[in-house]
Amino acid sequence: MHSTPFVVISGVLAIVLLVVLITRVKLHPFFALLISSILLGIVNGLGVTDAVGDFTDGFGSQLSVTGVVIGLGAMLGGILIRTGGGDKIADVIIGKRKLVWMPISVGLVALIIGLPNLFEVTFVLMVPLVFSIAKRLGVPVLTVGVPMTAGLMTAHGLLPPGPATVLAATAYKASIGEVTLYGVIIAVPVLLVGAWLFPRLMRRYLTVGSALDISGGSGSGDKKLEPTRQVGLAPALTSVLIAPVLMIIGTLGLDSAPKNQLFQAIGNPVISLSLAVLFGFVFLGRGAGFSADGILSLVKTSIVPIVGLLLIIGAGGGLKNMLTAIGLSDIVSGLAKEWSIPVLLFAWIVAAIFRIALGSGTVAVSASSGIVAALLAANPGTNSALLVLATCTGAMIFSHVSDGAFWIFKEYFGLTVPQTLRTWSLQVTVMSVVGLIGVLILGATVH
Repeated sequence: MHSTPFVVISGVLAIVLLVVLITRVKLHPFFALLISSILLGIVNGLGVTDAVGDFTDGFGSQLSVTGVVIGLGAMLGGILIRTGGGDKIADVIIGKRKLVWMPISVGLVALIIGLPNLFEVTFVLMVPLVFSIAKRLGVPVLTVGVPMTAGLMTAHGLLPPGPATVLAATAYKASIGEVTLYGVIIAVPVLLVGAWLFPRLMRRYLTVGSALDISGGSGSGDKKLEPTRQVGLAPALTSVLIAPVLMIIGTLGLDSAPKNQLFQAIGNPVISLSLAVLFGFVFLGRGAGFSADGILSLVKTSIVPIVGLLLIIGAGGGLKNMLTAIGLSDIVSGLAKEWSIPVLLFAWIVAAIFRIALGSGTVAVSASSGIVAALLAANPGTNSALLVLATCTGAMIFSHVSDGAFWIFKEYFGLTVPQTLRTWSLQVTVMSVVGLIGVLILGATVH
């Protein structure tokens, strides 16, 4: 084992290398994580075989639960969108309400539809709705677009089965149901600020931009993936809410019946999401007129976009395991205790640093969770579910040019880079800080 200064310096250099490989060399984050992790292990004397072994152990451990949950979430999201269930939810909740209610309505729809979907996927799918609402109300597209992204970020960053929350919950061995329960509580002020207050305060900056021309055709071109019947609101909404409701019920039930197998089962995210997917197959897939082959094709197309994400998440687990293997996690944990930084605040700061450095919120959670997990072991009184949310809110902060979502927002709404920084980047930063405040308040009351 090398000296503490050597381990710390090598760890910092590995992170710098990771940032350079992603932002400058333009390597895929998975490969960048792989290279920096194994080099870190070798430099610290683990040997090539041991370094690779530690990385692959961390990779597999990270995906053992996370991969299944994200895969099921992708299936559910594909079913919801392709059958028209997402459009049905949007039409009913937004309807013809007055302009004053539009931000909250749009934010709520985005949150609901975004629950089982990746941020980028839901963004692209909801953009036509944003453009049509803006045209119907005669307002700038950002007036509708900003509340939409607030809902998506809230769902993606605070609520399972979002990749960040599931990933952090796995790393900290937190109850997904408890994360969902506290996530819903914190999501209320975060969504209100991001979808309603922020646009009101920044309205003079929301008059810029224009709608991207997306009229080049719609649909997949495959008739098997086109619905032949409309689905109702009840099955669409039920398919989205089954998993979070079951996980919350399971968590609450375990508090009063710790040995009850039923509550343990329905609170398990794999089981609750599997039930939601099966419900979607029957009441959305078949309800929309899909054949068995059509549903199978739909599932296949839903899984393809998450392959790269799963590789990144697994590689983040490899880096986390390497940080533990070389002793850096324990060193950082000791420093945090010496400096008397509250664990929840420390988790937020570490995740925020990685987010700003690396761009991707998911990668930031992957990279920071290994460091923060050691703190949890040294502070057993810390609520692990709140630690998940502290990490995830930190990973929401200041999306900028190294984040793919930044460019999606910029291009779809026809903005310049400075305009995107004043709108999108500032919005997610405000939401991140509000989320931290919510976590700290809950941390002072929940034990």
